[in-house]
Amino acid sequence: MDNTNVFVKSEVHPIKMLFLEKFDVDFYQREYVWEKKQIEDLVEDLTIEFLKNWTEGDALPKVSEYSPYYMGEIVLSEKGGTRSAIIDGQQRITTVTLLLIYLQRRFGSVKGFPADISKLIYDDYFGQQLFNLDIEERKPCMLSLYETGTYNVKDTDPISVRNLVDRYQDIDECWRTDDINETNIVPFMYWLKEKVMFSKVWTNSDDFAYVIFETMNDRGLSLTQVEMLRSYMLANIAVEKRDQVMKEFDGIIKRLAAINLSSKSKAEFEFFKIYFRSHYAQNMSTAKNVGSDFVKIGKEFHRWVRDESEELGLKASSDYIDFMDKIMFFAKTYIHIMDLIENRNVNEYLYLIVNSDYGFTLQPALIMAAISYNDTTDTINEKIKVVTKYLTKVLSWRIWNHWLISQNQMETKIYELCKQIRDMSLEDLKAYLETYQMDENSLDGNSPRLNQQNRPKIKVLLALVTEIVAKESGTSDYMLNKKEIEVEHIWANHFEQHTDEFDNESDFATARNNIGDLLVLPKSFNASYGDATYDVKVKQYFSQNILAQTLNPQKYENNPGFLSYVNNSGLPFKSYEVFKKASIDERTDLYRKILEYEFKEFKG
Repeated sequence: MDNTNVFVKSEVHPIKMLFLEKFDVDFYQREYVWEKKQIEDLVEDLTIEFLKNWTEGDALPKVSEYSPYYMGEIVLSEKGGTRSAIIDGQQRITTVTLLLIYLQRRFGSVKGFPADISKLIYDDYFGQQLFNLDIEERKPCMLSLYETGTYNVKDTDPISVRNLVDRYQDIDECWRTDDINETNIVPFMYWLKEKVMFSKVWTNSDDFAYVIFETMNDRGLSLTQVEMLRSYMLANIAVEKRDQVMKEFDGIIKRLAAINLSSKSKAEFEFFKIYFRSHYAQNMSTAKNVGSDFVKIGKEFHRWVRDESEELGLKASSDYIDFMDKIMFFAKTYIHIMDLIENRNVNEYLYLIVNSDYGFTLQPALIMAAISYNDTTDTINEKIKVVTKYLTKVLSWRIWNHWLISQNQMETKIYELCKQIRDMSLEDLKAYLETYQMDENSLDGNSPRLNQQNRPKIKVLLALVTEIVAKESGTSDYMLNKKEIEVEHIWANHFEQHTDEFDNESDFATARNNIGDLLVLPKSFNASYGDATYDVKVKQYFSQNILAQTLNPQKYENNPGFLSYVNNSGLPFKSYEVFKKASIDERTDLYRKILEYEFKEFKG
């Protein structure tokens, strides 16, 4: 193309305008890679920004006066008669589309829900029904989510499809129903489509589109929050001390930046938010009071330090040096925690690993809050063990009781506990957590049942129960440290074999999905024996993990470590010649009692 004909244009569009267009992406950009943390952050940001404006009783026209929310730039290359190609922004476009699908499915029947939302998702384009970002390999998944809210991932589906399904489920888990529900969803939807804005930057040249993209994402053109905090701190430190402090600080930041978080967030930013919130924030409000420490730290922690300098005791150069020393001490502690998670030493740090496997992103905050400046390495490690065991108890109880453990559901509870345990000694910390009650403290009357949404959490819960028995029997063997481990049913999926106990297939399926009928086993085992009858399976269970072995009578012969655990704990282990509905109930009770016995010191 003759460069004299190249143009570039830029306009700010609300979702209502932008999502009426249809986009494509180049083949090498097709993967959708957002993780749960980005979903949590987006839902939190949108909720907070809306609640800053909304007051109960506001008439809909009032929404036109609400403050806008900026979602950033998208860069497009026009193809001349075809759909524009997204050069930068497909992750956000895709995620907002998933959000619109979720909100329409959940709240679309509410009176006053905007009728045009469906056109922003899936609409006619020159005689074809297309999604705003219509990619052939994703379309069956997107269409199924749009029409039913579910999609069964196939082995042949690309990673983007699995991520689409997972992120859609994450939206459901993260949605803050206490803040945005049927009472205010209509004004929220009008605000979302009219006031949530993108900068649309487009050109008629692919080459120039990428120049724009690289320019906007060039790290050298703008300072990050970490860099601005560094500049502010060094400016207040005596000249003769700056080089030494700067060298150590830069070294720590480099080590933080090398950490790969599962959430895909940058560890150097996550550390500062976690540290300042867990050790200094007083007002932990996440939404209603948007001037809280919690919110300010999350958005601009460098500005929060500057604004709160007096409260933080930052006056003389020596104060700033001491503050930097604390930052570096806790940064090293954070790095230590991340290293322990990566190394997966379950013999010493079982609960730290379990909580990480649960996908609980708030764990480091609670650990950091418990650690005091200049604690010894031994004290830090003991505090990690105490806090993570308590946290495993909380998370496992919630999963057992069908409660969510997402960031949005747990954030307030965790950070309120952070405030309580700051600067405690190890002994005081143990005593406090033994009686602290975060939730209703009971497993009675409930039992988890496997479904598509909770399968990953149930797998971790079963691995935990299995490891508790193995560890107490002297044969530690954490299943999730192995590859291709799956949740497997003891009963094969054959209703016709259980008509003596069930009148219909639905009741059979409910019983079969009860946790008492579940184990964690290698995927290869299910491939070989998953369809077999119990009398065949139980013989093979003796070669598997210890929880599976306990179904076989051989386990109760000449196994001193295991038998000692059974005798000392009084837990109702037993083998089964046949496995009936009552057997599932008994195994459920066994799993419950294993957990209660393991965490018996926590009485709260």
